[in-house]
Amino acid sequence: MITNARQFHIDPSAMNDDAVIMKVGELYKQMTSVLRLHTGDQVRFFDGVGNVADCTIAHIGKDGIIAKVDSSKVQPRGREMTLAIGILKKDRMRWVLEKATELGVWNIVPMITDRVIKRPETTPPRWKLIVKEAAEQCGRAWLPQVEGVQTFQQVLESHNEVVLCSSATQFDIGECPKNVNTLLIGPEGGFTDEETRVAESLGACIASLGDHQLRADTAVVVALSKL
Repeated sequence: MITNARQFHIDPSAMNDDAVIMKVGELYKQMTSVLRLHTGDQVRFFDGVGNVADCTIAHIGKDGIIAKVDSSKVQPRGREMTLAIGILKKDRMRWVLEKATELGVWNIVPMITDRVIKRPETTPPRWKLIVKEAAEQCGRAWLPQVEGVQTFQQVLESHNEVVLCSSATQFDIGECPKNVNTLLIGPEGGFTDEETRVAESLGACIASLGDHQLRADTAVVVALSKL
């Protein structure tokens, strides 16, 4: 495998056993006009579902780019984990999306809770772009699925093996059952007592991240690193 190569996400249909064939589009413009890559340059492509190809650019034309596959592999996906995050302000939401991608989350669910201030009806397209760019930066071959906006109740009803982070308990998140696969983090201010009660009544593990009150974006990193 080549090292220090630029990594780009491509559609799975563009990746073949011996070549990556890319048509003219945004990535083509980035590679030719912005990065000014040339024939002979080494690049790495991934398709978002685990496949990675280290390539050498063989042809750049007006109709697209052809890169010869030098080696390929399938990257292990890791432990299944869904992050349901109370929607945060713009910069902090971006940070959460980036770190969740770097830490291997499978699915990201933007969640409306009682203390969420901004309540979009749909998932902003830029959130998926942030995830893609984070995967390109960190070398991850699996793109997390950024799901549609859901309410707190919808998340609880559609997910099993849930852990909800709360400062109202002393039970450490590291002691949660190993089969936990859905992490709930509230917005700034956390979850209300009623939300915590409802989650616990539905079987969620209510867990603490320690003695200190953490910001929501910090809590995401701490919780994922402990699970």
